[in-house]
Amino acid sequence: MSPDQLIKMTVLVVFSVNAVLAAVLILLKVVHRRRMRRHNLRRQRYLGVLSRHLSFENCTDPITESMAEDPAFLDALIDMRSAITGDEVSTLRTIVNRHGVIDRQISHLDSSFPLGRRLRAAVALAEIGDETAAGALMRHLEDREPEIRIQCGRGLGRIQWTPAIDQIVWRFSAEIPWVRARFSDTLTGFGPKATWPLLAYIRINHKHESKGPALAIRTLGQIQDHQAVGPLLEILEEADDLEIEIAAIEALGELGSPQALPKLHVLLDSTRWELRARAATALAGLGDPSTIPHMTTLLRDENWWVRRSSAAAIARIPGGVATLYEALDDEDPFAADAAAEALTDVGELVTARRRAETQETAEEPLLAHMSGGK
Repeated sequence: MSPDQLIKMTVLVVFSVNAVLAAVLILLKVVHRRRMRRHNLRRQRYLGVLSRHLSFENCTDPITESMAEDPAFLDALIDMRSAITGDEVSTLRTIVNRHGVIDRQISHLDSSFPLGRRLRAAVALAEIGDETAAGALMRHLEDREPEIRIQCGRGLGRIQWTPAIDQIVWRFSAEIPWVRARFSDTLTGFGPKATWPLLAYIRINHKHESKGPALAIRTLGQIQDHQAVGPLLEILEEADDLEIEIAAIEALGELGSPQALPKLHVLLDSTRWELRARAATALAGLGDPSTIPHMTTLLRDENWWVRRSSAAAIARIPGGVATLYEALDDEDPFAADAAAEALTDVGELVTARRRAETQETAEEPLLAHMSGGK
């Protein structure tokens, strides 16, 4: 076979293979589309059945075992659970338990394979939120599959199963970052019930590791329980890990308690720029005008991020905008830059331009600064 013939044959083979692959892809898409259409039709039918059961106590529409095993039925059940509240939730749970749906999903979750069915079962149990599944969800908080652990935690949070709090908290140290973050969301949903388990975990572990305790501290900030302020101040005093200190400062800023004011003031003079910057941001959360003079000195800080954070914090405190306008004439050009940037971020540049156009001169220094002149 000549070289030309070989090239032609190769091109023909490549073209044929590509054509076959394209045809297979098109066929798969058509099949998938049809399957999804049938799935959605069944889901709509099941929604009708569930709606009639909710509306009529003596509804005789059957819910067969094969229906309860159908993924479309689970989707319909999840849709219905998301759409109802109050007494209807209890009625739906009664219907689900009467037909053994929870037991079947627990059985699927407890099985070794296939993964897709196990994950679908975990999602279904989490969405339905029935207390009868709490034991299974607790067992699988240690499942080998990260997504199943996440769904089990979410389900326990949804039913507010408080015995799960300690187990979720104490898994922080062993979990991968993604699961740990989702567990944090679950604990936030428990609210103040999770405060003391989190504090106990932090106290025991913050001197030995940083990732888990730091996220636990941030979780406390999201829970917004002011009982955590005192213990967080103690932890901040004891901590010698930068990540723990930053997390504690951020949480105190989110909690916004005046009790944290003296400690945050002290941290404005820290030798570590990270702590100075975080303390300034946290003080903005407290909104106390008495902090402005102290933070104004940080506009001249040697670190640009401290200057920027301080200016942004001052802008959030009542009376801070006027202080930033005064800083535009600071002899330190870096302080003036930080003030101008913060004023621009909060929309004061537009205000200054409008006032200048109406010949109000109070904010003209900002315009001069932004144009490069002083």
